[in-house]
Amino acid sequence: DLPFSHDGWIEAQVGDEPPQRVRIRRAHLEEDAGKNIHDESGRGGDSQVDLNRTGTPLLEIVSEPDIRSAAQAKACLEELHLLLTYLGVSDCNMQEGSMRCDANVNLKITRDDGTTVATPIVEVKNLNTFRGVEAAIDYEVERQFKEYQKTGLKLGDPGADKETRGWDAERGYTFSQRGKEE
Repeated sequence: DLPFSHDGWIEAQVGDEPPQRVRIRRAHLEEDAGKNIHDESGRGGDSQVDLNRTGTPLLEIVSEPDIRSAAQAKACLEELHLLLTYLGVSDCNMQEGSMRCDANVNLKITRDDGTTVATPIVEVKNLNTFRGVEAAIDYEVERQFKEYQKTGLKLGDPGADKETRGWDAERGYTFSQRGKEE
């Protein structure tokens, strides 16, 4: 990992709230590896690999875990979009894939005894609209809270592995794609 930029920040404003700073851990170049296309019908259909974008340069910007809401995530992406298009880095057309977002989501829950626990981290992959990012995070927050209430699993527990999920924008929910080892 050779970042060409690190330890920066971006400010984004949500509504009438004061702008909030989100730290940028690093920015580095990668090559797009293509994408998996999964049958999401629930009938156990095929998965395919789309190699059309394979080898395309990709700028990955990694933030610190400073974002506290779906609305703030959307606002940060909108600010990045403005900055990157103004500088001529990219047209940042999300629908065409020249800007995408993978959102890492987990909750910090304060229990009745005052202690705080974190839920397992979920990465929601390849979100391609600002509204989709906001909706996927809102959905995932609610899903994780219900899962915590049901199971009590927290970050670090056996069986509480990081998971990769996809977003079904038409149906408005995330779906499991694979577990992840860290």
